[in-house]
Amino acid sequence: MAIKPLITVKNVIKEFRLGKEPVRILKDVSLEIQPEQFVIILGPSGSGKSTLLHTLLGLEHPTSGQVTIAGERLDKKSPDDLARFRLSRIGIVYQKSDWIRSLTVLDNVAFPLAILGIRRKERETRALKLLKQFDMDQRAKFIPSELSGGQQQKVQLARALVNDPTILIADEPTGNLDTESAEKVMQTFKHLNEDKKLTIIMVTHNMEYVHYASQTIYVRDGKILSGTGTFLK
Repeated sequence: MAIKPLITVKNVIKEFRLGKEPVRILKDVSLEIQPEQFVIILGPSGSGKSTLLHTLLGLEHPTSGQVTIAGERLDKKSPDDLARFRLSRIGIVYQKSDWIRSLTVLDNVAFPLAILGIRRKERETRALKLLKQFDMDQRAKFIPSELSGGQQQKVQLARALVNDPTILIADEPTGNLDTESAEKVMQTFKHLNEDKKLTIIMVTHNMEYVHYASQTIYVRDGKILSGTGTFLK
């Protein structure tokens, strides 16, 4: 029995307005991503890869076409429903950490659980467990800005995983890191994918990371050029 794709993008077009003229960023994009894959979306700056990622997240609504994740049509959901869907199903890691500056490391990691209404004791327990997994439990009472770039990325990963997501999405997560810290992040992604069976989708312009991927999606000028894995024609 064939495994159903976790994510299907079908004939997606995304346009923005520049004055009165429409500018097409994604040009009839179609693809499939299977469960438990490590997918890298690769392309130069301005290729449309981040727009594709934001469309997968529901942060950008496609001008036309379909985006389906775990059997649910994201292009049909309201903004509130999309926010709830992301909170329950998707962990997100960005290039630059976005912290609530008045909160400690522990409270920042636990914050998504607070939105879900989980009691303080339980959310702190879950957050501290993840911080311990990343060897950051000794920094739980620090303010995030007191940490190094590599340490902040570990904390951001802990926050992304605190809701036990099905999918981890990372947008240039190593862009601000030194070589050693970047390699540690990639090894962590590899572990999460291979051992925890987490589906990972990562945007990068760095060709060196392609060997980590089970599927590579090459994007240029808003189109998918080629790649490994399953693609819709």
